[in-house]
Amino acid sequence: MDSDSTKDKMKGQANQAAGTVREKVGDATGNEGMEQKGREQHAKGDAQEAGGKVKGAVKDAGDAVKDTADKVGDKIKDATGN
Repeated sequence: MDSDSTKDKMKGQANQAAGTVREKVGDATGNEGMEQKGREQHAKGDAQEAGGKVKGAVKDAGDAVKDTADKVGDKIKDATGN
């Protein structure tokens, strides 16, 4: 897996966890501002994690296309004797 996509997913998960903690502390203390910031941070984490998943999927698809093109090229070489 691509390290950039893994980093994005890990950052996203960290923001999700931190956001959840902030939200719960804000709720427990009646601090609506903290609670809202927690929801925002959690949403940011959701977006980061999703972005990491997309990056990974795009890289995997590109790798699959390259592998297929290489195989087709090899078959053409074998068929033409080059």
